[in-house]
Amino acid sequence: MARARAMQLLGQFNDQITRMIDGVFGTRWAEIEEILAMIVLSAERVVTSRRLADGSGLGRRAVSRLVLRLHADGVVGTRRSDRDARVIEIFLTEHGQAQADEIRSQVVGLFRHSRSLAEEISRGLGAATNVAVSPPSADALDLLRRVCEAGAALVHHMPAAAMQGRLAARQRAGLVLIASTPGGVRLSVLASALEVTPAGGSYIADQLLAKGFVRRSRGALATDRRAVLLEVTEDGARAVAAVAEGIEIHSERLSALFSEIESFSR
Repeated sequence: MARARAMQLLGQFNDQITRMIDGVFGTRWAEIEEILAMIVLSAERVVTSRRLADGSGLGRRAVSRLVLRLHADGVVGTRRSDRDARVIEIFLTEHGQAQADEIRSQVVGLFRHSRSLAEEISRGLGAATNVAVSPPSADALDLLRRVCEAGAALVHHMPAAAMQGRLAARQRAGLVLIASTPGGVRLSVLASALEVTPAGGSYIADQLLAKGFVRRSRGALATDRRAVLLEVTEDGARAVAAVAEGIEIHSERLSALFSEIESFSR
């Protein structure tokens, strides 16, 4: 039960990070790799496309699309490197630097308000024994980066059908919610939990249905036989179970990270 609760709280914490990044940079339910790219850019201020790719796990094309969007939004500019004219640097504009400062401030606030959540996650995963627990990080962005890298490792435990762009972040969050709710989830509850419109909730449900991860069920509620519920299928349950297995494999690393967040929040 403690591990199941920790998994639920990990999902909540991931949602908080995603909303924070979306709110500052104008993304829409950013993928974990995009979040890592934003963290690298915010922390280093001047990077190359290769550095963004290496630091985030995004492919070169995905990095190019991200940089083009950020350039159009006035967040970054590009220039040739003074040290090597063959290298194009990506740098934060004045507007982008203000956003980076805002992210750093919000991360500090997030960690300081996450003490009880971090403590419960760390306790639920079990105290780290073979992993040295680092002293509280003085750099909130560095700690966030390491947490997101651990999150990316969990996502990659999902089967191939849930990866490679075929199951986006919001869909994964919806799948976990449906799989962890006995008896199924109403569409309105799904939309509310993911903070999307009813139409957005329907789209996410349709994507999960098309991929065979959930099914519709009618008549399951004794109080409302007309209610349509979304229930997880065997394939969907296996995808979520793979994440749970990943949490088990990385439990000591995750426990150590959230111990750090708990210490940071003090």
